[in-house]
Amino acid sequence: MAVTLAKTPQLHLFVAVVTDANTDRAAVHHLGITDDQGYDDQINRAWDVKWATPDSAVCLVVAGDRSAAHRAALKGDSPNALTDPFFNA
Repeated sequence: MAVTLAKTPQLHLFVAVVTDANTDRAAVHHLGITDDQGYDDQINRAWDVKWATPDSAVCLVVAGDRSAAHRAALKGDSPNALTDPFFNA
């Protein structure tokens, strides 16, 4: 069997606070990666930012890295097909 150092791409669940999602005025005000120990902390932080940012929304985004998550957050929530595995594992 051949040994390889190639990594399998992993997807991560991010929580974002966004205004004007899916428009040319979209802006990300918070982007946090969740994990087993920090999920609740990230959700609480996102809601704190959401309440302090007028007309914003909390979005769940699935992406391979932070820059991809930022680009995806500008469009709003990831499709349920991507987020569901994080909650139904």
